[in-house]
Amino acid sequence: MSKPAQEPTEGSSPVQPLTMAATIAALGVVFGDIGTSPLYAFRECLRNGLRYPGATLDQIVVPAVSMIIWSLICVVTVKYVLFIMEANEDGEGGIMTLVSLASKKQKADEKTEEDRTHVHSKRKHRSVLVLLGVFGTALLFGDGVITPAISVLSALEGIKEANESLKGPISDHVLTILIPSFAVIILVGIFALQRRGSGKVGMYFGPITLAWFACIAATGIGALVQHSAQAAIIAHAFNPLESVGFFIDHPGLAMVILSAVFLAVTGAEALYADMGHFGQKPIRAGWYVIVFPALILNYLGQGAWALAQPASEFEHGFNPFFNMAPNWAQIPLVVIATLAAIIASQALISGAFSTTMQAIQLNFLPRMRVERTSDQESGQIYIPIINWMLMVGSIYLVLQYKSSEHLASAYGIAVSMTMLVTTILFGQFLRQRFKIPSVTAYVFVAPVILLEIVFVSSNVPKITESGWLPLAAGFLVYYIMAVWNKGRLVMKEKMSEGESTGDFENFLDSVEDRFVAGKLSRVKGTAVYMTGTTKSVPMALAHNLKHNKALHDHIIVVTLKVDEDRAIVPASDRISFNTRGPKFCKVDSHEEFPSVLSVTGKFGFREKQDVFPVLEAAYKELGITPNSMETTYFLSRETIVRATTGFSLNAVQEKLFEVLNRNALSATAYFNLPPGRVVELGMQVEL
Repeated sequence: MSKPAQEPTEGSSPVQPLTMAATIAALGVVFGDIGTSPLYAFRECLRNGLRYPGATLDQIVVPAVSMIIWSLICVVTVKYVLFIMEANEDGEGGIMTLVSLASKKQKADEKTEEDRTHVHSKRKHRSVLVLLGVFGTALLFGDGVITPAISVLSALEGIKEANESLKGPISDHVLTILIPSFAVIILVGIFALQRRGSGKVGMYFGPITLAWFACIAATGIGALVQHSAQAAIIAHAFNPLESVGFFIDHPGLAMVILSAVFLAVTGAEALYADMGHFGQKPIRAGWYVIVFPALILNYLGQGAWALAQPASEFEHGFNPFFNMAPNWAQIPLVVIATLAAIIASQALISGAFSTTMQAIQLNFLPRMRVERTSDQESGQIYIPIINWMLMVGSIYLVLQYKSSEHLASAYGIAVSMTMLVTTILFGQFLRQRFKIPSVTAYVFVAPVILLEIVFVSSNVPKITESGWLPLAAGFLVYYIMAVWNKGRLVMKEKMSEGESTGDFENFLDSVEDRFVAGKLSRVKGTAVYMTGTTKSVPMALAHNLKHNKALHDHIIVVTLKVDEDRAIVPASDRISFNTRGPKFCKVDSHEEFPSVLSVTGKFGFREKQDVFPVLEAAYKELGITPNSMETTYFLSRETIVRATTGFSLNAVQEKLFEVLNRNALSATAYFNLPPGRVVELGMQVEL
C-alpha cells in the first residue's frame, strides 16, 4: 500500500509575479527572435514580390504591410499570447506540455470487452498525439539552427548599407568576407555565454533589447513623419480587406509575398516554449506594452519609406530597415541591431534546452548532462551538448550561405509546420479541457488552422531551394527520437523478463529465511538500489545477494518515475513509500534483520530527477542518518546484444540505438552520484 511522504520537497514552480525586472528579463530572451524580424522580413517581401512577373512596388507595399500586421495580430497576439499560453502546467509551456495536456490519461475500469476497447482506443489516440508533438519538436530543432545565423547576418549586413550611404571606402568584396567572419565570432560568443543561464543572460540582454525596441519604434515614427503623404497611404494596411482583396485579385503574387511575411512571426513559438523561464504575465506584458507596438510602428515606417522610393532602388538589394534611418544614425543602428541579433538567438536556444529536457524525461532522447543555472527557477537549464551542436550548425550555415538573403530561402518551412502542429494539438487540448466533441473544438481553431495551412503552402516552394535543410535536420532528429523511444521500450521489456517478477514482500521473506539460516552475512552501511520499476526486484539487488551473499544494515530501493501528464509534480505528491520490510527481526545470533524500504520519487516531465531529496525522505522514514562514506549505490548497466532471431529493431535502428545507448550519459553522472560509492552490475540485453 502506497502512502505519501510527509516531508515536503521542492519542485513546484510558483507563478512568477509581474514585475518590471521580470518583464525586461523576458524581453532579453523571449522576444529576441521576433523582435529582429524587421531586419529582413519586409525586405524579403519586396524582393520576392518584385521578382514576380508584372508586379510593381506601389502594388505590393500596402498589402505586404497589411499581411504582416494581421499575421502579428492573428498568429502571435490571438493564438499564442491570448490562447496558447493558457495551456500550461504550473506556468510551464512548450509543445510537449501541450501534448501532455491534450492527452491526459483517464483511469478506466476494464471490466468488459467494451471497456477494454475504449481504453485501447484512448492509448492509440495518445500515441498519435505524442508522435505529433515529437515531430513538431524535431522541426523546432531544425529552425533553431537557422535563427542565430540569419539574425546575426542580417544585422551585420547593415554595414553595407551604412558604407554606401556614407560613401565608405570598404569594397563589397571585402565586406563579403568580413561579414561572415564577424558573424562566426559573434556566434561563438553567443553560445559560450549560455552556461551562465537564461535568467542571467536575460538580465544582461533585457535593457539592450528594450533599447532596441525603442530604436525600431523611433525609426518607424521618423519615417512616417518624414514621408507623411506615404504614411497616410500605408495606414490603410490596418484594414484586413487590403490583404483579402490582394489575395483575390493576385493569388499567385500574394502566395509569393506571404512566404516572406511569415518571417515576421517566426519567433512566436519561442513565447510558448520559454514560458517556464519567466512566466506568463511578464511575457504578456512585454508583448502588449513594448514589443507589439514597436513592431507595428517599424513595419509601417518601412512601408512609408518604400512607397517614397523608385522601384529601381530595390534592384540593388536595398534594405528598407537601415535606409529609412538618417545617415548619421546608421552606424549606431548597425551596432544595436547586432546586439539585438545576438539576443535574438537566445529565444530558440533556451527553447531547445527546455524541449531537450522534456524529451529526455519522456524517453525520447538519451540522458545528457543537464546543468541548473538558477537556484530559484527550475526551468532555467543549460545542456552543453545541445548548445555546441547548435553552434556548429549555425556556423556551418553562415559559412555556407554567407548572406541573410540566401539563408532566408531556407527559413520558414519547418517552423510553419511546427506552428500548425501546435494549433492541431491545441484543438485536442480544448476537447480534453472542456469535454467537448473534437468537431466543436476544431471549429473554434479552424480559422488559425486555415491561415497556417496557407503559410505552409506558401513556404513549400522553398524546399527546392534551401528549405530542405531544416526539414532534413528535423526529420533526422525525429528519427533519432523515435528509434530511442522504441529501443528503450524494447529494452525495458527484455530487462523485466530477466528480473525477478515475484512479489517484493515474498522476496524479502525468502531473504529473511536465508539470513536466519546464516546463509547471508551482514555488512555495515547503507545500500541504495536504483531501479526503473516497482513491480519487480531490482536486478542489482538479486545479483548482489546471489554472488556476494551479503546484506547491508539498511537497504533502500529507489524508483524515480516521470509523470507524463504533469510538467511539475507538487511536493505533496513527490514521494511515496511502497513496501517496507521487517525493521526489527531478532534471530538466534541476536542480530537484527536489516531495515528495508522501497521508495518512489515522482517528477514532472520538465523536472530533473533528483535522487537526493528522495533519499532524505527515506532516511527520515527509517529514522537513520547514514554516513556518506558508508553509503553504496548499486546500479545496473545494460550491454546490448543482437538477437539471432525475432529482431525487435531492424539493422539500422538497432545499430543507431546501440550507438546512442553507448554514448548516453551514465546514470552516475546524470544523478550526480559520488563515483567512488557506485557499484555497477551488468546484464546483457538482446534486442
